[in-house]
Amino acid sequence: MKRLAILSAAAITVLSATSYAGETPANIKAGIDNPLRTDDNRARDEARKPAKVLTFFGIENGMRIVDISSGAGYFTEILSGAVGPKGRVHAQNTAGPRINDRIGALTEHYDQFGNISLDITEPGAPLPYEDNTVDMIMLSLIIHHLHYNEASGETMPESTARYYSEFRRVLKPDGVFAVIEHKAPDGTTRQQSAEWHRISEDVMKADITSAGFTFDGASDKIHNNPDDDEQSTWFDSLRGKTTRLVHRYRSPD
Repeated sequence: MKRLAILSAAAITVLSATSYAGETPANIKAGIDNPLRTDDNRARDEARKPAKVLTFFGIENGMRIVDISSGAGYFTEILSGAVGPKGRVHAQNTAGPRINDRIGALTEHYDQFGNISLDITEPGAPLPYEDNTVDMIMLSLIIHHLHYNEASGETMPESTARYYSEFRRVLKPDGVFAVIEHKAPDGTTRQQSAEWHRISEDVMKADITSAGFTFDGASDKIHNNPDDDEQSTWFDSLRGKTTRLVHRYRSPD
């Protein structure tokens, strides 16, 4: 490892309507304002709305957070300041062409922050964290790659079930699984939503809760765009403007 800069139906209905309101906590504002953040990442703030998202997820000082498939570190950088010097952020990535050529530069960059590690995991390998040691796992705009493959058809792939099992293993009891994803309409098939690089809320919730997580709320207003029909790829005109699912789940044990 390298260092680098059973809720009732009524309760679930109430939580599903949760939206961001109020002041941005000081620790999250500090993370957003961190001068060590790259200009490229800072330029994405208007689209990513980190103050609202991270406030909803409940980021606190001292947390240990794993940013799964963190890529260029958009949330990693902000989380570093938000958890403070007593916290820890793990920028996890799976070894492969998308990350291998950037390991050196990312390691050097993250070294400046003092509380970030870049953790490269071999494909299919367990996460490099002990059982019940992580406060939060964050998965941003990744599930649309996980919920479908041709072999599994309209059921959750076994590889994804194993992935979620790993999340539960490393999370502390009552630990948070924080998810952001491009939204497809409910009732959309897995194959179709995967082609759009999206997922429907009903499928995402069913998959994650089937892995043993408890649904703990959703914000339907942070990333709501009435001009997004939710039935198309977003690479061009909708990049940064999609309606997105923002869900919070908890690991009960």
